[in-house]
This record gives sequence, structure tokens and C-alpha cells, in this order.
Amino acid sequence: MSPSYAQFAGRRSVSDDLANYINVSFLVRTHQQSGLILFVGANASVPVSSQTFMTIELSQVGVVVKISAGDEIQTNVLPGFVADGTQHFVYVSRNYSLLQIQLDNMSEVYDVNFSLPLFPDVLYVGGMPLNTTRHRRDTYSYIRQFSGTLQDVRVNGVLLQPFPLNNTGEDGTPASNIELPEDKLNVDVGEQSDDVCQLLQPCENNATCHTEFYNKYR
Repeated sequence: MSPSYAQFAGRRSVSDDLANYINVSFLVRTHQQSGLILFVGANASVPVSSQTFMTIELSQVGVVVKISAGDEIQTNVLPGFVADGTQHFVYVSRNYSLLQIQLDNMSEVYDVNFSLPLFPDVLYVGGMPLNTTRHRRDTYSYIRQFSGTLQDVRVNGVLLQPFPLNNTGEDGTPASNIELPEDKLNVDVGEQSDDVCQLLQPCENNATCHTEFYNKYR
């Protein structure tokens, strides 16, 4: 699968508070059971033993949040099935030593085992560059690229908008609390899908195949 991501400058553009306090919310729709939704942390030039980061991932068992402080990684999972092709709301908040994960109407609060602040040099949404993951710890090499749609991604109240669709308020002045990416790759507007009818050719006996949302067909 080709890498896909939008890269934002975490420390400068989103919030100086990301080191100790971060809340993330978004709407997600996918048929893929696993994938990286968000990464915020130190850039790849920082030694692994000094790296701090937080990730939000989808997995077969639910929403996974990982927090790293040097050589320690804490993993928390809120059970739930997301890859059903319908839209789901996800909210994640870390406030110093407490972590909250919410999936639709389900929510849990967890203790964070260490208080080392994040170093939010960079923020990725929807995946990471392949050459970046190779410079990070071994446990990061397996993370799958996300495929699906993300909508209304907000970090500490700032809307992370991959495209300059409408950045003005009702009075025509520049809208506040909107951040555009420094870089992006294979990110499209709207809901896109591979032509699975052409790729798989699943229909027989002169039946007609129609590609539906994200790599499903009928």
C-alpha cells in the first residue's frame, strides 16, 4: 500500500500546550481494520532513547493509543469495531497523567504511567512517510497505512485541514484555528476508492459489478 499522510508542524502551528495536554477528535469511515490515524512527537533525528510520541491507531480490537517516553511505551485499547464502513466519532485526550479514549458513545479513562512531556516537533495525520518509520523504534515498523476517510480532525481546538477549501469566516476575514499542512502525499478530497471491480473482476455469468465505498463492491 502506498504511503498516505498529511504533515503539520506540531509545536509551532497547533499549540504550545501539546507537551502536557492534547485532545484530538475526528470522524472516521473505513473498511480497513488497522491503520495509523495520528502521530505527534519528536522528529526522527532525535535518538530513540530520547524520543517521545503519542499515536492513535485503529486495530481489529478497537482504538489504540500509544504513549512513548524514551524506552517505555504504554498501550491502551478501547474495544470496539470501526471497520464497518459507517462513520464513527473518536475522541482522545491526554491531560498530564490521565488519558481518555472515546469511540462513539463508549469512553474509558486510563492512568498514564509516566509524566515525561511530549516533544511535539511534528504531527502526522493518516499515516507517516516510510523513511520516517524506518528511523524509529522497531515496534513502529509494522504500522499499517490508513485507508479511508477522515473528517473534521481537530487537535487542541485547531482544525487540521489538508486542503484550503474555505478558510474565511462569514465576514470574509481569514478564519481562525485552521491549520494547513506543511506537506502531504496521496491525500484526496472526498471519498475515493480503488476500482476493485476492475482489479478483482469478481463477477461471473455476465453479472455487473459496481464499486462502492472504499474497496467494497456489489
